[in-house]
Amino acid sequence: MLKNFIIDSEKTIKEAMTKINKNLTGTIFVNENRKIIGVATDGDIRRSLLSGYNINNKIKVAANKKYISIHENSPKDIIFEICQKYKNKVKVFPVINKSNQVVDIIIGNKLNFIPIYEPYLEGNEQKYLTECLNSNWISSGGPFVKKFEDKFSKIHKNLQALSVSSATTGLHLALLSLGIKKNDEVIVPNLTFAAVINSVLYANAKPIIVDVDKDKWTIDIEDIKKKITKKTKAIIAVHLYGNPCKMNEIVKICSKNKILLIEDCAEAIGSKYNGKIVGTFGDCSVFSFFGNKTITTGEGGMILFKNENCYNLAKKLRDHGMSSQKKYYHDLIGYNYRMTNMQAAIGLAQLEKFNKIINRKIEILNIYKNFLGKFNYFKFQKNEDKCLNTYWAVGVTINHKNFIFSKCEEFMKKNGIEIRNFFYPLNQQEIYKKYSYKEKYNTDIFFSKSISLPTFPSIKNKEIEHVSNTLIEYTKNISLS
Repeated sequence: MLKNFIIDSEKTIKEAMTKINKNLTGTIFVNENRKIIGVATDGDIRRSLLSGYNINNKIKVAANKKYISIHENSPKDIIFEICQKYKNKVKVFPVINKSNQVVDIIIGNKLNFIPIYEPYLEGNEQKYLTECLNSNWISSGGPFVKKFEDKFSKIHKNLQALSVSSATTGLHLALLSLGIKKNDEVIVPNLTFAAVINSVLYANAKPIIVDVDKDKWTIDIEDIKKKITKKTKAIIAVHLYGNPCKMNEIVKICSKNKILLIEDCAEAIGSKYNGKIVGTFGDCSVFSFFGNKTITTGEGGMILFKNENCYNLAKKLRDHGMSSQKKYYHDLIGYNYRMTNMQAAIGLAQLEKFNKIINRKIEILNIYKNFLGKFNYFKFQKNEDKCLNTYWAVGVTINHKNFIFSKCEEFMKKNGIEIRNFFYPLNQQEIYKKYSYKEKYNTDIFFSKSISLPTFPSIKNKEIEHVSNTLIEYTKNISLS
């Protein structure tokens, strides 16, 4: 917090050292009448003590008046340039306003480089983790696991919630608990993270890759219909980038053909289809809490169940297949797919900011649209009518003949911005090609033109503007080439 970086000039060196120990950067800004007059590093303090001062002297005697500061209205590229220039000399830069007051800080290159994502941990995460440490209950089975599951269940119509070590293990357990077995066919979308198709293979079933909608990037309904056979036992509907699939149509298809439905909500916590929250349509649904997800526990996931028998089976499989009646007696060959008490503690704190984070994500999307929407070659993901997309990440396709992702990535990185392309289509990956059935998918058309933009809750509006303007600058440059 900013207060741990600022000290009044009349305070002692000892008090300054206490603050420096709290902010962990070795730097303190010295104020006089609420205005910065100098910067004192642990090196400056050490030199002042060696010259004859003691820890009870005022900190202003150790303040270096020749410091590098950054004005709050400086363009991002200028800030990045300053940080690059002084990165070997300055750890922390004070950000000052026109009155010479410190209003923010920039820690070296770290905060100047805009990452694709960083977790939002400004709540009770540390408090709850401390409770775990104080209780010595840091592994699975602690009280925070139950609290986290209960709160998650309440958000999702009181469906039975089972925490797991990752969404990947969650998908595996979901398939097993629903009875998916060898040679069963499971329909998966071509555009998704590999964990989806891998989980089907873990269950010894056969994945069937179907196309996605070229504008919405979610599983294509008509293509699903074409690929249903007598062996089709399940569909995994992935709400990609937070965008809900056409759930009414998919539910009808599943009901008509007696097919099981699994929702992959890894990127879509809080999204809604026709007013109904995702994760409550399918027989099972799976969520991810990886570090780059909307809600995080570092690693971790959650499964929601409608059927109690499926829940109980998944719970037993998650815990090594151990009997609930006899400790260390195993009824089934199971797995160690449990979530720890520490992960659940972080997750509970994250859920307390659930609506705040989602509202910010939607706001971020709208700011990007405000800047990039003026240019017809930037195409954003389209949503279904009456749907709420919570935008795990803002993605765009750039319909420009000269666009090359690797060149764009290099340009953005030089300007202090991280971008990524979409997930590689499954049909383009050698190990999955045998599960595809046609030469050309919609994904092949737009994948090479796709990028994901920084979409983390704490990103500043000015940073979004910088990302947008830098991307616009790149497209202008390639227009001239």
